Amino acid sequence: MQVRYLIQKTPDVLTHTRSFHLSASSSYMKILLTILLAYHFGINIPYLQAQTSQSQSFRLPSIPDTLSIPEKRVAYLALHYWDYFDFTDTTLIAPTEITEQAFVDFVSILPYTPNASAAIDTLFHRALVEKEMLYHFISLGDKYLYEPNSPMHNEELYILILRALVDNPHLEEKDKIRPRHLLEIALKNRPGDVAADFTVTCRDGKRRHLSKLKANHILLYFNDPDCEECQRVKECLSSSPRVNELLESGRLKLFSVCIDGKTDAWEKTTFPPHWIDGYDEKRQLRHERVYDLKAMPTLYLLDDKKRVILKNTSVEQIETWFEKQQKCRKIISK
Repeated sequence: MQVRYLIQKTPDVLTHTRSFHLSASSSYMKILLTILLAYHFGINIPYLQAQTSQSQSFRLPSIPDTLSIPEKRVAYLALHYWDYFDFTDTTLIAPTEITEQAFVDFVSILPYTPNASAAIDTLFHRALVEKEMLYHFISLGDKYLYEPNSPMHNEELYILILRALVDNPHLEEKDKIRPRHLLEIALKNRPGDVAADFTVTCRDGKRRHLSKLKANHILLYFNDPDCEECQRVKECLSSSPRVNELLESGRLKLFSVCIDGKTDAWEKTTFPPHWIDGYDEKRQLRHERVYDLKAMPTLYLLDDKKRVILKNTSVEQIETWFEKQQKCRKIISK
């Protein structure tokens, strides 16, 4: 049985901001879970099978009946996903409903398998037979997993792609330069790591160090006051009841940093009184790539020991995280 699903094919699927991420993922996961159930239990889904018949060339592997445990079936599917794909046929690149759609479906399966790294290694090892095809898959990884505004943005999976490229002994050195550079940046300040320290100059002229801040949680807001998205996120933070409650109680400190130095826009901008507001005088955060700041704004949530909890996150994800923590505390206190 061959079953695939089609992603939302809106032309502007990658133009949405981070705020779209959660709503996109919600409907996305419902579709994915339907597919996984079909694979696990042999359920026939006529609509999806009809879609499959239109997809010309992509053939999924047949999962052995001896694999009855759902996790093992998904693991097999991920590892053998590309068994019937002809990586030498560059005519398969242009039709987005074939190769690109297959890649999106493949990526959607990976969070459900423990062998995601091996599955990605297999894909890029096979793609090496044709440079044009290899570059196409690299660009798809960039488009769906690296671009910060992609609804499918996933740094952990993107790191696996970068490692697959950097560690591949058959890939030319010139093709490893970019992934090696991106991997170095991606591995900085990951969840669980102690966030890199830095210093900003505040409006009163005093210099404040991240490492010296004391609070249960610290929210880093890297921004450029000139950017529209920064203004939108600033308004979201300013109007968030959850964030304001934590700021007023002192349990949260919000560290707003203009990464381009003392700009005219920063001098003209006002920030809420509970925020620590400053600028990176020497612009070291950007020039030395202390943090991964490929998009503005960038939000990090830290704990009291400055360890990263959420990286490159959104206001909505931050609020959800605090709500979950509050629910956990209520359960424990009962």
